[in-house]
Amino acid sequence: MNLDDIVGEENAPIVIMGPEGTQDAIFLGNACCNTISIERCAYLVIKNLTIDGQNIPYIDAVKAEGTQGNWTHHITLENLLVINHGGAALTVGINTKCPSWDWVIRHNTFRSPGLAMYLGNSDGSGPFINGLIEYNLVTNPIRYGIQVKHQNEGLRTIPGMTLNGKTTIRYNVISKAEGADPDVARPNLLVGNFPATGDGSNDYYEIYGNFLWQNPAEGLFQGTGNVVFYNNILVNHQLGGWGIYSFPHNGFAPRNMYFFNNTILSATEGLEIINPNPAYEQRVAGNAIFATTPLNIGSIPSDQNLTALLWDATAFLANPSDQISGLDLTPLPNVMQGTSIDYTGLDLYTDFSLDFDGNLKGWDFRGAYAKTGPPAWELDLSIRTKVEPMTSPVLETPDKKPEFVLYPNPCSKTLNLETETSQPGPFQLTLYNAHAQMVFSTQCAEGTSKIELGELPAGSYLLTMHSGSVWLGSRLVHIQR
Repeated sequence: MNLDDIVGEENAPIVIMGPEGTQDAIFLGNACCNTISIERCAYLVIKNLTIDGQNIPYIDAVKAEGTQGNWTHHITLENLLVINHGGAALTVGINTKCPSWDWVIRHNTFRSPGLAMYLGNSDGSGPFINGLIEYNLVTNPIRYGIQVKHQNEGLRTIPGMTLNGKTTIRYNVISKAEGADPDVARPNLLVGNFPATGDGSNDYYEIYGNFLWQNPAEGLFQGTGNVVFYNNILVNHQLGGWGIYSFPHNGFAPRNMYFFNNTILSATEGLEIINPNPAYEQRVAGNAIFATTPLNIGSIPSDQNLTALLWDATAFLANPSDQISGLDLTPLPNVMQGTSIDYTGLDLYTDFSLDFDGNLKGWDFRGAYAKTGPPAWELDLSIRTKVEPMTSPVLETPDKKPEFVLYPNPCSKTLNLETETSQPGPFQLTLYNAHAQMVFSTQCAEGTSKIELGELPAGSYLLTMHSGSVWLGSRLVHIQR
């Protein structure tokens, strides 16, 4: 199916879809060409299809072609089943070779492909910008599960192109437990750098809520550029693999790198950051890492991480098995908690206040879970069930970030709050303790307000602020007695 110059509208996209239900709409691969080819397309939805590559090498299931002058934007790929695309290590499920922006890739399944997703051109000339990749299942790729390529400078010149943004990778399951070729093995998930200067240089990856399982010859995650990586679960019992590795790649050193509240099990290295750019910020906080070498991060700030050897994980986690059946990495009671963590600066990111399961985060928990007891979703090699956040309503972000000043902080009984916000009317203040329990909620107006804390116990608390459905921010409050 060749799709050339198919352009819908923002509120009326062109939809190509198979039936919903048990009957499949099947596209069979042919050695002549890629099965679904996209050129100069926009506002296009492709969904509910089975794409069977018949193990023919070097034909891709869906490809945005990279020939001169091509581009794609606002493409949604949903509920695709990609099978028999393992005829060669470089046979790809979803591939973009031209500049592509504002894509949504969700609820797709890839079984034993060469690569599941290869987004961007290998030489950095086809940037993938401002994408959303969520709720996908990748099992047993020969090479990468998902790779987003590095991006060269000066390429965001196409009229209407998104110039700045972020790429969100969340709630995906990627397993390389079987089928990987050790001679061409690659990480389950790899993300590259954004342009060094100019448009896009401040773009970043927001990666959270993913489950990365086993890799016999490489690592579970590799990243450079600007990366915010939190609330993920990574398990690799293979002696040839590792957990997280960030180092200079394609001539580009890691820049802003934030790794927090991840649970990592690895038979070798847990989390390693090598030679980051010192002009930028790196931070590693609140992770639970069980590995032969849990942390190798040099002088990077390490705040309240729990580290132990892999075989000691049974003293902390419900069932840290090397088998997927029965795997349960929720904390045992009273062993994964400690001093509350100062998340200042990290509270800007999506669902920051939630854990892997969508529970309100306890500020003293280490790792991806913020509660003990049965998980909401049992770790499995299947598409994740929808994460239902405990916080409601879903809050929007205001155009103008409000200013907040808290003093004194630490405080004892009274806290002063100075605000300047573009939101009209009063806004709601809610205070949570370290166990994510609400201790009070009140309304305040713009300006200066006094908050009476009464006899709350000493410790760290999270103060959240919103106006109606608009999220205004959060701040840590420290109470001393």
